[in-house]
Amino acid sequence: MNSSTEASALEHLEWSRLAQRVFEALASVAATHRLGGEDEQQHAIDEAVLPRAREVSEVRRAFGDLRALEVTLETARECGEVSAALRPLLGVVLDVVPLLERAQRSSPLDVEELCAVHDLVVAADEVARLFAAVITRLQDVVEAQEGDRDKVGRLQTRLGRLAPPATLRHSLDRSLERGSEPRLSDTASPRLAELRRRVKGTRQSLTSAADRLVRKPDVARALADSYWTDRQGRVVLPVRSDAFSRAGSQGTVSGIIHGSSKTGATLFVEPQALVEAGNAWREATVAVRAEERRILAELSASVGEGAEQLTEALDRIVWLDGLHARLAVSRQLCGVEPQVFETGAGERLEVRTARHPVMALEGLDVVPNDLHVEHGGALIISGPNAGGKTVALKTLGLCVLMTQAGLRLPTSEPASIPLFRHVVTDVGDDQSIVGGLSTFSAHMGHVRSALEHAAADGSGTLVLLDEVAVGTDPEQGAALAEALLRELVERGATLVITTHYERLKLLASEDASRFANAAVGFDFEAMRPTFTVRMGAPGASSALTVARRLGLPDVVLDRARSMLDDSRLQVDALLRDVEAHRESLARELREAARERRALEVLREELELRERREEETAATKRAKAHAAATAELRDLEQEIKRRRKALRRSETSRDKDGVSDGDARAFAREAKEVVRGGKVPEVARAAEAVPEVEVGDRVFVPTLGMDGEVLDIKGDKVRVQLPLAKVTVRRDELGKAGAKPKRKQANRGKISLPRSSPAAKYFGTDAARVEARHDNVIDVRGSRADEALTQLEVFCDRAIAEDVDVVIVRHGHGSGALRKAVREHLAHLGYVKQHRGGLSVEGGDAVTVVWINP
Repeated sequence: MNSSTEASALEHLEWSRLAQRVFEALASVAATHRLGGEDEQQHAIDEAVLPRAREVSEVRRAFGDLRALEVTLETARECGEVSAALRPLLGVVLDVVPLLERAQRSSPLDVEELCAVHDLVVAADEVARLFAAVITRLQDVVEAQEGDRDKVGRLQTRLGRLAPPATLRHSLDRSLERGSEPRLSDTASPRLAELRRRVKGTRQSLTSAADRLVRKPDVARALADSYWTDRQGRVVLPVRSDAFSRAGSQGTVSGIIHGSSKTGATLFVEPQALVEAGNAWREATVAVRAEERRILAELSASVGEGAEQLTEALDRIVWLDGLHARLAVSRQLCGVEPQVFETGAGERLEVRTARHPVMALEGLDVVPNDLHVEHGGALIISGPNAGGKTVALKTLGLCVLMTQAGLRLPTSEPASIPLFRHVVTDVGDDQSIVGGLSTFSAHMGHVRSALEHAAADGSGTLVLLDEVAVGTDPEQGAALAEALLRELVERGATLVITTHYERLKLLASEDASRFANAAVGFDFEAMRPTFTVRMGAPGASSALTVARRLGLPDVVLDRARSMLDDSRLQVDALLRDVEAHRESLARELREAARERRALEVLREELELRERREEETAATKRAKAHAAATAELRDLEQEIKRRRKALRRSETSRDKDGVSDGDARAFAREAKEVVRGGKVPEVARAAEAVPEVEVGDRVFVPTLGMDGEVLDIKGDKVRVQLPLAKVTVRRDELGKAGAKPKRKQANRGKISLPRSSPAAKYFGTDAARVEARHDNVIDVRGSRADEALTQLEVFCDRAIAEDVDVVIVRHGHGSGALRKAVREHLAHLGYVKQHRGGLSVEGGDAVTVVWINP
């Protein structure tokens, strides 16, 4: 693609607005200085901030680096690494290349300049240590994905030898002291510490002598005020000019004059008594400055020796900052990594629930749309003005450019993006009075460029035309537009166009293999666009309808309608009817979905009531079981008593006719009844059931209830009773009474099936959960406690919005965040079930949750 064509495409698609977002996400001053140079053209700045790859391997490596950095930061946070947040670490890095070049020329750096170099050294060292710690952690964690380990390893290799010489950091750490005013630390050298102590001592001696002198009565009388001050590095007293005497007579002060007041009434005199102490302090101060100059020269020499390595480290820091900015913007978009293909692979360009990235980043409410066009085919988008045709066109174009730049796309699932080598656009009005270009001429210039690129590299060319061939005679413009579309498709280019021309809308009916229609929606009842793109059908332009909405008077609209050909009115009316019918169907589907959710809520309420009744019944059975156990103890005591009586009487029966064998059998049966969880009670007489099959109605004598056989395993039969399920022996069953097989009391509630639509997403043949904006939460990069709080808030909102299946994106990382999320879900009462994601849902990087409040 030539530079002018590329620049036009970037301008038409407003690529610079997206690049500006990435630029604002840069952390370091060095990166903003290098990537956003003031003398550069906007196109060059955009290319520096968001460079775009032309090879599939390069694009995949860019997304691999993005994922590697994400895993690194997630793992670092889980490990408690203080440098897990890169932004504050990189934020202090300045572009110190000029300083490094000076140091190489043996020009000493001052303290502030050395501090700037020190910031780079610390940042590079900490980043290198961070990656080394994460690599070690991922090797130790069994749950870490092998692919993630490899990506982090490749990113670390790409960063290369980032850490500066350890001796340089040690020297700078020891020598520099940060504060309101940076300075050399006392630990920079033992001699510096000794000299600074000497300065402090001599200064203290000097000021003490000055204080004593000010308080002497004969001196105080000669002073203009009772204080001493500094002038030209010497301690002086404010002596009245009439009280100064070189001879130092009584009542006067003599010494060296270092200045005077503006009026000359006060002289600033260094008394002879302070000269020696002042000289000692000045000598110590000069010695300190000499030692500081020596240390600065020594440190600067060390910086100069490592200048090449530090320059390489700065280059890598800037590159890493750009990668971090791309990750930050991708996360703001809740972006998904696309699938990238060579243009010759035959894959179509497809995005699902795609949002315009710039509008999404600016916080606008963007309607997501599904868009696709076959490779080498044309998608023709039609419909009313201000309905979203151009936004859809730009969304597709930006998704292609974002893929080339390694930015995740604002879609709900991985998009399919062929890596086009040329993107040619014609969007907006490029007319120029100075250049002598009319609107039509400007359009034709872009179209000519599209034809040239399609002729040279048809399969690698994507053409985006907004309102193709407008600005001229409509009939000739429509014919020209059709000829252009056919020629571009024949040359192998992929096209997406917007139009109001009726003849272009008919192309899909003539050649459905190469042309496809799409329409933006319009709500004719509310008289406003829906901004929803529907694939497969053309849209009515509805110019008169839109004009009415914009406030044009009816008399004008009626006159315009009377001038139109009847056939054109009929076609437009037919398209409006089709669109209205589709909108009506869509509303009915939405209403049905709402009713279905309401029924689900009602069913869940009934199930909850049933569970509570079952719990109540279980509590009653437990109490009865406890009573039966107590009764069994009494029976055992009775048996013991009777056995003793039998031994005493030496007879086989007692006076009640009960044998020892009978007593043992009685106790054994009672124990089995209690251990089986059934309450011993007097049961009604029941006729034995010779054979039992699943579905039969039977009577359970021990509980006095009829039920239905659910399952049979050997001599154990599982029976559904009105409020619970029990398992009894086959020989404990009797024939059921004359009751209906399945009867429920109608209490004014709707009888609902017990199965839930959410159940299909769980089990061995679980279906895929479609990700939507309202059923996905992304907690990647958050600490465990923050993630769990976000998860609970999200689940509460899902319950309020009747969303019963949600997806939690926690990433792979070291597995700690995934483990924390799943353990927490197990303790939430409204979570019925959860599972790991299917491969198409994101694998083990996500958890699918069934919410059943």
